[in-house]
Amino acid sequence: MMMVISIPFWTFGFAGGAREGGTAQQSVSGKVTGTDGAPLSGVSVTVVGSQLATSTNEAGTYSIAAQTGATLRFSMIGYNSQDTVVNTATLNVTLTASDQSLDEVVVVGYGTMKKSDLTGAIATADINAFKEAPNTNILQSVKGTIPGLQIGQTNQAGAEPTIEIRGKSTINGNTAVLMVVDGIIYNGQLGDVNPADIESVNILKDASSKAIYGAQAANGVMLITTKGGKKGKPVISYSTHLATQTPTSDMRLRNAEERKRLIRDIYYTTSYLAPDYTQPNPDWSFSNTELVPENVQGINNGVDYDWWGALTNPGFITDHALNVSGGTDKTSYYLSGGFTKQKGFMMNDNYKRNTARINLSTDVTDWLTVGANTFGAFTDYSGIYPNMSSMKQTSPFVTPKDENGEYIVYPTGATNIINPFIDAAADNKDTKTRLNGTFYGIVKFKQIPGLQYRFNMGNDFLLENYYYSSPYAADLAGSVSKSNTQRLDMTFDNILSYDNRFGDHGISATFVAGYRKNQFESTLAEGTNVSNISLSYNGLEQAEIQRINSGAWKETFLYQMGRVNYNYRDTYLLTATLRKDGFSGFSKNNKSALFPSVGVSWVASNESFFSIPNISYLKLRGTYGMNGNMTTRYSSLARVTTDDDSKYVFGDGGGTAMGQSMGTLPNDNLSWEKTKGLNIGLDLSLFQNRINANVDYYNTVTTDLLWDVVLPEITGFSLISSNVGKLKNQGVEVILSTTPVKTDDFKWDVNVNFAHNTNKIVSLLGEDKNNDGREDDLVGSNLFIGKSIGTIYHYKIDGIWQLGDDIMTGYQPGTYRIVDRNEDGKITADNDRQFLGRTEPAYLFGIQSAFFYKSFTFRFFISSIQGGKNGYLGANAPANTTSTGTFANGNTFNYDLWTVSHPTGKYAAGWTVPQINPTPYYSRSFVRLQDISLAYEFNSSLISRIGIKNLKLNVSGKNLLTFTKWDGWDPETGQGVNSDAYPVMKSLNVGLELSL
Repeated sequence: MMMVISIPFWTFGFAGGAREGGTAQQSVSGKVTGTDGAPLSGVSVTVVGSQLATSTNEAGTYSIAAQTGATLRFSMIGYNSQDTVVNTATLNVTLTASDQSLDEVVVVGYGTMKKSDLTGAIATADINAFKEAPNTNILQSVKGTIPGLQIGQTNQAGAEPTIEIRGKSTINGNTAVLMVVDGIIYNGQLGDVNPADIESVNILKDASSKAIYGAQAANGVMLITTKGGKKGKPVISYSTHLATQTPTSDMRLRNAEERKRLIRDIYYTTSYLAPDYTQPNPDWSFSNTELVPENVQGINNGVDYDWWGALTNPGFITDHALNVSGGTDKTSYYLSGGFTKQKGFMMNDNYKRNTARINLSTDVTDWLTVGANTFGAFTDYSGIYPNMSSMKQTSPFVTPKDENGEYIVYPTGATNIINPFIDAAADNKDTKTRLNGTFYGIVKFKQIPGLQYRFNMGNDFLLENYYYSSPYAADLAGSVSKSNTQRLDMTFDNILSYDNRFGDHGISATFVAGYRKNQFESTLAEGTNVSNISLSYNGLEQAEIQRINSGAWKETFLYQMGRVNYNYRDTYLLTATLRKDGFSGFSKNNKSALFPSVGVSWVASNESFFSIPNISYLKLRGTYGMNGNMTTRYSSLARVTTDDDSKYVFGDGGGTAMGQSMGTLPNDNLSWEKTKGLNIGLDLSLFQNRINANVDYYNTVTTDLLWDVVLPEITGFSLISSNVGKLKNQGVEVILSTTPVKTDDFKWDVNVNFAHNTNKIVSLLGEDKNNDGREDDLVGSNLFIGKSIGTIYHYKIDGIWQLGDDIMTGYQPGTYRIVDRNEDGKITADNDRQFLGRTEPAYLFGIQSAFFYKSFTFRFFISSIQGGKNGYLGANAPANTTSTGTFANGNTFNYDLWTVSHPTGKYAAGWTVPQINPTPYYSRSFVRLQDISLAYEFNSSLISRIGIKNLKLNVSGKNLLTFTKWDGWDPETGQGVNSDAYPVMKSLNVGLELSL
């Protein structure tokens, strides 16, 4: 259930009796909507010629003191301002959208720009499109809505989705997208930032826009801005929702009857009569197999225990958020608190989050502004999940507890298969405390209009506590442990900016000098053989064997950046950027590097000669620049180890001393990866903005790839970190926003986005050991010149060997038939492997549609990833063991397995051991109904009778339908028929929004 309550303080009479200049004021109130009838929140309402001002709440309503005849001005970015004379106590206003949304302010890093002034590929996410969806992480709210931004699915409570921008630009380097929250680089989980507190999300995609972050920006940049207060009366808002969750897949473990049929098929040579093995052998019994006594006894006693059902349960999400915001002419504030609880599908898959935020800004003088954006996140992941691997191998013929109610440690009798309830029975505390603050001061130089200086100080502190206790661990001897880690990330930025216009010329410049330091330390204490575990992890001293471990590291960054923007008549635009980065983790000969970029735009529609009918806006963009990618903090240094090989015994019968030995070689010339990129873009608006299109083409080349080069064993070292090779990455992105129908009562919006990306390895080590005139592939690392990083080089499967086939030596009925590529009558790695395709997709697309009819709003969003002919392939191998008995005594999920009674099965038998057991690859392509919602807003005249200004009911669903040929948990996660992962969830949510 979702509830939003917005209560201005004046509702309770705190602002009554306002007077200005001795003239009596009256209270004027009303509602501000768009042309589609939807309420507009955050609209500034001012009394022209005075300092009286307020803003609309989430229901679009406002109230302000004004005398009859005064003029109220209603203004909001993206809409045309409107002046209305006060002649009644109730004024309802409808704002029309600007001819273009080009006045929208976009965060670009170390500042903002109007959308119309952009030269690079910067995308803004629509985070409000499906705000009814139960998303605990902002990444889930923008998933699939921006071309080039690929966000993965989550399958555990509180999990952080994977994120990728414009494909892969590295092989072995850092792949993380750079996150920036309120202007400060953020290394934490975005799940710690309450989605209800986020104002905007902007994505920097091309080399020019990313260049302001230099060495850390090669994988893309995500800029997140949190909410602040607006001038006006204080407003209280409260929201809550409740969602239920179930798996998107019907995967489950086989029950007793299904398992018994499979066991009979496993031993078909004795359980069925030859020669066709279709008639059951009346003399056969389960006792004549390799089943352990526990399974045979369970079969005889009719045991059918549902391990899957016992260890899983429907999940749910509940969320509460409370905030207070407002401001005066000099001070604005935003205060919030939130609570989120999620119970996952698996036992003990729990997540709790408490958040608190204080954002303040105040004008100390007319030239000095100070402020702070701070938040705290307190998360709890406590609880150990059941062992999925053990659960899959535990047959339905045994139970978890004995007649005394005690857990049976090895219910199947096999000591390698522990009772999956055992792990879940552990006492565990897994909590994280994050304290984050950005403090800033802004100085405006009144003598030089447009010039200002800003100082940012960011601090991000994370404390993690992981405590564990189990009487069953350490071979049933008991184990206890406590791990405490803390991390501090400090940033200091000096930002000098200038923005002014001189007639037809506009100039803005930004200069940054900054310093950043990360430091980490950890302590681990653990013990085994615990005689008395009643004190759980608070009695480590009772362990007979005690161990301690500690660690720490520190890294520093030093950087300077300059950016200049030039605008001539809003028609010709230029952006030039240069950043210098220094990082302690690189070698002494390459401590710093320069990252330049340039971008130009031509707004053809602003030319005097431009007069193409129905084209209201046409802009061409082009950028080129260089970004970097960093290595790990100590990769260029010679590092020492303290492992068992470093121990030394002094003399016969002497004690053992802990020594140190060199583990890696130094590389004084190790440097950053360098990614140079070209981006060409087109922005187009047609038919009075009923159709808007954005098209981008990009082509990047990454050189000096970070790679661990293998060394001869005679050196005493196995690897050395080096810069080698070249990688090419290119693609096309399209956004199409349309309004096919628009009448007084009905409006239909459709937004479509499309992205295509490919990468290719241009060079690697540059070696030609085969003397064939071409560089050698790194077959062992699955890297091939001219192919993509995700190339699949494996055996091609041509069905499954059947009874009666002329089966190749080394294979049996039920095993995969491998294509004998060179037709020599045998299968070998050197001669029979071939290129099957790639793991990368061919293209991604999303379709977002919204229908507005009077008080109803219906939305849905469809996302899809497609592989084309041989793309987006995933390994999907069934369970396979080294012996018939092991497979017979375990269990499997209910996938389409080959058996003698089911010879058309899709997957090979798992109880046979062929000479070579190839991995089958299948398409992961899918189309998913990702989000859908229906909302109804009650008529204000009807609900006002009971004191309610706004009442909206909504229902929504997430991941309700997935169309795919993939078998397993989910195609997007790539978890197949034999995965130890957890399922992706679909959810239903009921919501309510209420304003008083």
